[in-house]
Amino acid sequence: MSAILFDMDGTIIDSEPLWLQAEIQVMAELGCHWDEQDQINCLGGPMERTEKYMQDRSGNVKPYGYFGQRLNEVMKLKFVKDLELIPNALELITKSKEAGLKTALVTASGRELMNSALTRFPENSFDIAISRDDVANSKPHPEPYLMAAERLKVKIDECLVLEDSMTGVRAGLDSGAQVVAISHIISIANEKNLRVISNLSEITFKQLVEWYPFLDRAVRHDR
Repeated sequence: MSAILFDMDGTIIDSEPLWLQAEIQVMAELGCHWDEQDQINCLGGPMERTEKYMQDRSGNVKPYGYFGQRLNEVMKLKFVKDLELIPNALELITKSKEAGLKTALVTASGRELMNSALTRFPENSFDIAISRDDVANSKPHPEPYLMAAERLKVKIDECLVLEDSMTGVRAGLDSGAQVVAISHIISIANEKNLRVISNLSEITFKQLVEWYPFLDRAVRHDR
């Protein structure tokens, strides 16, 4: 049995522009500047890193935890009103399920935002979903992906991870999985067990199966 483990923000949902809008808004409320480079510096989470970065940028004018809570409040509204899927994401997920592969959503976002995003996908698109609230150590620690493999009862070296940030890529590689990195916001250098693409629309499920023999074996076995 093999599995494809999908990151959420920026990989299968087009949330990074929404995060940027929310971060600009939250910082502007305090009279502070925020731009694309600040977002890149925080890309991929965890929220604790973004919290510390925003605290530093604002001169620690708010108690620790303020920014995480305020961002969550703003993003909940944006997820309901403005969230869209990344082109080709739903097709890849659907094809994976139809082929008999296990699928998981693995995100550094909290459970509340994760559950909101899940409403945009057909029911049972993912066998399991893991948020930062489900692990002791979020990305870039490998625990989220190791937990996903364990819960799916799949060996981690027979899992493919799709990610779009170095934080997530590091988590996937350190877990022992194969990783496809989407470098649509930041530049990602190739390394062992890593394949880099510029956007999700470049690939098809058929290509993934051709690239990774363990997926092909699982698909053939299921048939």
